[in-house]
Amino acid sequence: MFNYGQFAAIWLLVALVTIAKANDGSFPNTPISGSTSSGSSSTLATPISLTVSPESPAVCAGGSISLSLAGCPATGAILWSTGQTTASITVKPAQTTTYTARCSVTGPKGVTAVDVNRTVSVNDPITITGSPVSQSACGGATISFSVSSTGSDISYSWTQNGVIVPGATGSQLTLTNAQLSQAGTYIAKLTNTCGTVSSAPAQLSLSPGITVGNTPTPATCSGTSTGQIFVSATGGTGQLQFQLEGQAFQTSNIFSNLKAGTYKVTVKDHIGCTAQTIADVKQPTSLSLTMKAVNAKCAGGADGGIIVSGSGGNAPYQYQLNAGPLQTGETFLDLKDKTTYVVTLVDATGCSTSQTAVIGAPQPLDIIATVTPTKCTGSGDGIISVSGAGGAGAYQFQIGSAPFQAGTVFTGLAANTYQIGIKDGNGCLGTKAVVVTQPALLSLTAAVTPVNCFGDNSGAITLTPGGGTGPLQYQLTSTKIPQTSNVFKNLAMGNYTVVGTDANGCTALVSVTIGKADPLKIQASVVPATCCVCPTGQVALTTGGGAGSGRQFQLNSRPPQTSNQFTALQPGTYLFRVIDEVGCRDSVRATVTDASAMTLLPGQVKDVACSGGKDGEASVKLVGGVKPFTFYWQTEGRDTLAARTQTQTGLAEGTYTVSVLDSNRCTTTTTFVTVKALAPLPPKPIITQTSTTLSVVDVNGVQWYIKTDSSTGKAIANATQSTITPSQSGSYYVIVTQNGCASPPSDFVTFIVTAITEPLGTLSIKVAPNPIADRLRLDIEQTDRHPVQIQLFNAAGSSVHTFQIPAFSGKKQAEWPLTGISPGIYLLKAEAGDRQSVIRVLVE
Repeated sequence: MFNYGQFAAIWLLVALVTIAKANDGSFPNTPISGSTSSGSSSTLATPISLTVSPESPAVCAGGSISLSLAGCPATGAILWSTGQTTASITVKPAQTTTYTARCSVTGPKGVTAVDVNRTVSVNDPITITGSPVSQSACGGATISFSVSSTGSDISYSWTQNGVIVPGATGSQLTLTNAQLSQAGTYIAKLTNTCGTVSSAPAQLSLSPGITVGNTPTPATCSGTSTGQIFVSATGGTGQLQFQLEGQAFQTSNIFSNLKAGTYKVTVKDHIGCTAQTIADVKQPTSLSLTMKAVNAKCAGGADGGIIVSGSGGNAPYQYQLNAGPLQTGETFLDLKDKTTYVVTLVDATGCSTSQTAVIGAPQPLDIIATVTPTKCTGSGDGIISVSGAGGAGAYQFQIGSAPFQAGTVFTGLAANTYQIGIKDGNGCLGTKAVVVTQPALLSLTAAVTPVNCFGDNSGAITLTPGGGTGPLQYQLTSTKIPQTSNVFKNLAMGNYTVVGTDANGCTALVSVTIGKADPLKIQASVVPATCCVCPTGQVALTTGGGAGSGRQFQLNSRPPQTSNQFTALQPGTYLFRVIDEVGCRDSVRATVTDASAMTLLPGQVKDVACSGGKDGEASVKLVGGVKPFTFYWQTEGRDTLAARTQTQTGLAEGTYTVSVLDSNRCTTTTTFVTVKALAPLPPKPIITQTSTTLSVVDVNGVQWYIKTDSSTGKAIANATQSTITPSQSGSYYVIVTQNGCASPPSDFVTFIVTAITEPLGTLSIKVAPNPIADRLRLDIEQTDRHPVQIQLFNAAGSSVHTFQIPAFSGKKQAEWPLTGISPGIYLLKAEAGDRQSVIRVLVE
C-alpha cells in the first residue's frame, strides 16, 4: 500500500534541502514531475533517464515482486513511494498499485528530482467455470469449443491430442471446414501470474463424408406414377436414412410410385450428416389419339364410321371401341347417327388414352306446311302448301300413298289429318302429319227476355254466336232486313226463328219462343249470428221468376249489389229487395237469430245425505253460448256462492237461483235448483247405567265409544249392541247411525271398574298367569258341589268363548287353549248355581 504520509514527509525534507541550496545561489529550484514515464532535467550536465523493471509487472494475489530502478546516477538519491531508498525493492500489493521512484541529484543550479512510475497488477487465481463440450460433427462443418472462467489477466492456449493448436489464443476455438485430421482430444490451458489451469478434455468426432448416387427408372406411361429411384450411398456414420423432397426419412433406399420429374434426394447418417443428389425420372412421350368421324347419309342412319390413328407411347398400337375387343385396324364402321362412341388407344406397354366421337348426319328432313282451313264446317276447300328443310335438297313430296311429285300444293281437302311425305337427293325419307282445320261449327244461342211487368211488347231476344268466321249478321225470318246487333227488342209473346250469317257466308239457325215471365219473387235463407251481439249473421237471397238472369240485391239503407250474400249482421230483423234485369222488384223481411242463444236448465242434483249436512252437489245444463262461462249461484238468503262454476259441491239444503254469462256477455233467464235432505238425523241417545252395564234404547246402528284421556274417544270394537258391560274405567258415550246419518253423541257417562274379582257366596276363581299368552289356566274353589260355566266377554260385552266344568266341590284346576281370540281386555265370568264370580283378564 502506498504510504502517502511517509512520502509527503520525505518530499518535505527534500524540498527544504532544495530551498536551502537554492538560497545560496548554487542550484535552481526544480519541481517534481508527476509523469509516469522517465523524467529528465536540463539543469544537469547529463539528463537523467530512469527505468523500472520489469516493464509490465504482475503478481498473483498474496504474492510479492521485486522492482528495480536503473538510470539514477551514483550521486543521486533514490526514494520510493514506499519510503525505501534502495535501487531494488520488494512489494506485496493487495490490489493493483502504482509505485513511484524518485531520483534526486544536486547540480550547479540546485537539486533536480526526476520521477518514474510503475504499476504492479494484482491478478486473481484462475477458476474454470465451464469446460468445452465433446462434439460429434460432420466433416467440413464449423465447430466451436469454448471455456469460461474467472480470474484476471488470463492468456489462453489450446492443444489437440497434446499438440498446441497454432493461433488458438482465445477462450473460444473455432474450426472452420473441419477435417478428419482434426478429430481428437481438445484441452484449453489458461495462464496468468497465478499459474496455469487446464480444462476438462473435449472429444471431437468427425464423420466421414457421404457419397450419394441414384439410378432412376422411368414411368411406364406418360402422366402415371410408376417411376422409381434407387439411391446408392457410401460413407457416413452408422445406419443411413433416405429422404425424398423433404418428406419423412426412411431406411429404404428405394422410392416408388413417382411421376416423371426432377427429385431431390437427401441421405442422412446416424449423427445427422447429410448429402444430396438430384434424380431425373423420365416418362414416355404422351400417347396421342387422332380421330375422324364419318357421318351417316341420313338422319338416324347406321352407316357412319370412325377413322383413328395413334402416336407417342410405345408402338405397336391397338384400338378399342366402347370397351369392346382390341383390334389393330384403324377403322370402325356401321356406326349409328347421333351416338357417342369412346375410342381407346392402347400401346405395347399397356398405356392407354381415350377420346369420344359423335357420329353426325345431315339435318333431319323436315316438312314446312302452310294450311288454309276450309271455309265452313264440312266443306272440301282446304289447301296444304309445303316446302322442305334438312337432308340433301332436291325434295319431292307426296300426300298419303299418292306418288311423289315435285309440286308443293295440295288442294280440295276436307278437314282431316294428312300424312305428307318428303324424299331428298340421297333418297332419305321423312313424313309429317298435317292437319287441315275447319272453323268451329257456326251456332247461335238465344237468351230470351220474356214479356214482363212492363207490358205485352216487353219481350226480347239476345243472341250469342259460337264458331264461324268473322262478324255475323242476324235476321228474323219474319223480316227481310238483317242487322249487326245481336239483340231484338220490343217483341210480343210468340215463336221466332233467327238466322246468323258469318264472313264466309256460313249460316246457322235458332228457334226461340218468347213467353211471359213469372212474377219476380224473393226468399231469404238465414245463418244465425254466433252470439247475441256478434256481427256474424248472414242472409242469402234466392229469387224466382223475373226477367233475365242478372239480379241486383239491396239491404235497406245500403247500396244495391250483385251478390245475393249479406254478411256481418247482428241478430235482428232486416228488409231486403231484389231488382231483375228489366227493373221488376220484390222484397222480403228476414230475422237473424243468435246461434249461441243460451238455455239454462237444472242438471243433476245430489241431495244432502242427512239433515243439516253440507255434502249436497248440484249442476245446471247449458245449451248454446260461447265459452268461457260464468255461473252465478244465489242462496235463498240472496248470498252468492264464491265458486262461479257449472257444478257446485258442499251445498246445504235449499233452493238456489242460477244465472249465466258467456264470453260475449250474453245471458239467459235464470233457473232454480233445489237440494233436499235424504234422511233425518237420529235423536241424541240417552244412556242408562247399572252397576255393571250401560244401555240405550234398543235400536239399530249403535256404536259405543270410550274416552280415557284428553284425546278424542275411540270406538269400542264389536260394541254395537244396546247394552255393554264395561271392562275398563273411562267416559263412555254412544252414537246411533241410521240411514247413513249419525246422531249427535250422547252425554258422557263415567264408569269405574272397582275390582277384578267379584265373588258371590263361596265361589272364587283365579287366573294364572294373567296376562294370558296362549292358554287359559284357572284355579277354582267352591264349597257346594255344582257344575261351573265359564264365559269370556270382549270389551263390547259380547260372549266370545264358553267353557264347561263338570260338578265338583272343593278346589279344581282347568285349562283350555285360546285360539282365534284377538289380543285385548276381556271379562271372565264363572257361574255355579246361583253363585257367580267375575274377573278382568288381558290376552296378549
